[in-house]
Amino acid sequence: MIQRLRLRMQSGLRAAFAWLCLAAPHLTAAAAPDLDALAAHPTWVALLHVRQGEPMVRDPGFLLTLPHFSLQAELRATLTLLQGDDAQALCRFPARYTWLRHQGALPERSLAHCGELVEFRTRAPMEQVALVFASETLSQPSSMMGHVFLKLGGHDATGTFREHAISFYTEPVTWNLPRLFWRSLVVGMPGYFTLGPYADQVRGYVEREGRNLWEHPLELDAAQRELLQAHLMELRPVQFTYFFQRYNCATLVQQVLAVVQPRVLDHPDLWTTPKDVVRAAQQAGLLGPAVAVSAPRWTLHLLDQALTSDDVAAVQQAVAQQTLPPTSGTDPRSFLRQQAALALNQQWMANGQRSPEAGTAYRQRLETAAPAQLALASNPAFSPAAAPPDSQFSLSLQRRDGDDAVVMTFLPASHRLEDRNDMYFNESALRLFEVALSQSLQGRGARVERATLYAVESLLPRDRFTGGLSGRFKIGHEPQAGGDLASRGALLVEGGLGITQRFGQDLDIFALATAGVGARRGAYVYASPSAGFVLRQVFQMKAIVTLSLLHNGLGDGRTTREWQWTQAKYLGPNWTLVGRYTLRERAQQRAREAELQLKRLF
Repeated sequence: MIQRLRLRMQSGLRAAFAWLCLAAPHLTAAAAPDLDALAAHPTWVALLHVRQGEPMVRDPGFLLTLPHFSLQAELRATLTLLQGDDAQALCRFPARYTWLRHQGALPERSLAHCGELVEFRTRAPMEQVALVFASETLSQPSSMMGHVFLKLGGHDATGTFREHAISFYTEPVTWNLPRLFWRSLVVGMPGYFTLGPYADQVRGYVEREGRNLWEHPLELDAAQRELLQAHLMELRPVQFTYFFQRYNCATLVQQVLAVVQPRVLDHPDLWTTPKDVVRAAQQAGLLGPAVAVSAPRWTLHLLDQALTSDDVAAVQQAVAQQTLPPTSGTDPRSFLRQQAALALNQQWMANGQRSPEAGTAYRQRLETAAPAQLALASNPAFSPAAAPPDSQFSLSLQRRDGDDAVVMTFLPASHRLEDRNDMYFNESALRLFEVALSQSLQGRGARVERATLYAVESLLPRDRFTGGLSGRFKIGHEPQAGGDLASRGALLVEGGLGITQRFGQDLDIFALATAGVGARRGAYVYASPSAGFVLRQVFQMKAIVTLSLLHNGLGDGRTTREWQWTQAKYLGPNWTLVGRYTLRERAQQRAREAELQLKRLF
């Protein structure tokens, strides 16, 4: 009996052992993470700054598997490194470790020995994060489409609330455009990833450069903030190469945001701009209500439209004498006068017309006297998230010089004067690398209609506080009319200055004195003064009428007169119908040109 029981027990143990041996591979497969799935995970792709399978950062200190990079190889190399005995490897890649640990690919380990990470968390606490957009500036070619960076806020070890900015930028550049475009588009320039006090950014952008800031709070939970902070730490020692069209402040910040919300990369752009990043973050549900930090010049420009001439004179006198502007309990403009005095005082400090000590003391007096229940609020319509897309393609039917043609135009960045500019403070145009191809419908062949390297136009209305100049600049190969009124292509470099006056909310009248250098068969100098108006109309339309004189066009020594009427109808946020009619005159000669264009913004 005992022997029979012993045999049954042995048989049972052998059966159980056999079952465990058969089941063990399945238990191991269920417990082990799927490395292929992890390597293809959008967060892993974002952590490596990979776009369409190619790494955007090629620093061997950041990627372990260069030059034979792949997502799978980098994952295996990272796991091998972080599972090793080198504790400093965790400090090198804290974000990769944090994410892989949450995915079950790595065990729990402490990061307390990572001195730089601990210091970063202590000195730049991240209880709050905001995406900040700095408005466009023409004084810096690298920021002609704006700039975007991150703002961090939180309490340090002493309980003091600190705010820091993390920004990616390139070295200061000059207006040597051929060298600038060669380095920024082909060779690449050194990129810098910096951490500094946010107040310094406000002083630089708002006070010195006169640019507005839009702060968009990011709606992140504690785990997302921890991962984001660890990834920012990973990026601090990385050597970046800045490319204007491929890897700039916008693409880097977008990749950083993708670490906590991969949906910001759901709709890749042909050319990612700072506004694209804001729009992508909004579409991904990351952004809270925006807050604007307005430059004093723009505050004065907006308040000028709401104040009478007596109000403006009273504010100017009060600021000059450092007294309080006149107030009245029944006058609703009292608060606006006080805000104008604050902005004018700040503008004088920025211009050096008033010492920082005197300006600060006067500002404190104004703020103390301000009614606590009133404040200036930002208009969401001016937010970069509300701006139209920055690229466009159009198809046109054109009649010129007795020939009918189809014209295809591609503008990678950014917009023309007839486009919607109501989210800006003034009418403007910026054309980078615009190309237009024309195909004759009457057998005259195809040609390059226009190849514009860089063109900018700003019709800044004058205000009674700060004045204001309008201007334009262009370099490219574009058609120009000669004395026979026929248009021919020429290499043009031109610039001009003038003034714009706004009447009401919808009419801008402008005058510009423009001159340039052209080259066709030889070099020549020409002049092209112009005047006109921009009328923002009902039913989502805009009209632009211009009269210009062209002297020595194509170098023939003659003068022609040109009238042009452009009518735009906005067919929603992404489509525009444009009609354009041009009349050229010289002596008794006349030449007409007409164009109907359908434009797609994307």
